Amino acid sequence: MVKWITVLVVEPGKAPDVRELPNNLKAFELTIRGYVETVETIRTGCLIVYDGNYPLSRKPINRADIEGTFIIIRVDHTEPVSLSEVDIAILSEVYK
Repeated sequence: MVKWITVLVVEPGKAPDVRELPNNLKAFELTIRGYVETVETIRTGCLIVYDGNYPLSRKPINRADIEGTFIIIRVDHTEPVSLSEVDIAILSEVYK
């Protein structure tokens, strides 16, 4: 059985979108259309999952720092978990 988690998907030219995704690498790769790399967000415990074909030289401060589609997830002891409502509210505003 596949576990699903609540994430924030940020696509170029669109507002951040709350979605349910299967909690696995393949689903993340298909969503970002590339190979997975991660970097911390401004919110502790949350990570940006982005296409590693476009390396980041520093922690992203805003949406313009990241090329292409990216996903924001929460991590609990290295395991991806669903974002909380507070995470979604804060990160939707930061990465709009």
